[in-house]
Amino acid sequence: MADLDFIQTSMQQMAALFEGLSREETKQLLAALERSGAAVYNSLAEEEQDADAKAALLSAAGREIENAEVLELLAANSEQ
Repeated sequence: MADLDFIQTSMQQMAALFEGLSREETKQLLAALERSGAAVYNSLAEEEQDADAKAALLSAAGREIENAEVLELLAANSEQ
């Protein structure tokens, strides 16, 4: 089971990354974090032996990329 204090502290640290950012900077940072999440899912999938779990991890990675692409599109459109 996960350490709840560790999780809470990690969530606070992540939230702090966004403090003081503009809306556009928030989109850009979140897109980068989504891509980082995809990389983590892909790394976990590489080591996964169970085919169903591996497929689920790769699917999750794909969703993270889709999220990043949405944010990047929104950020690009707002710059115009």
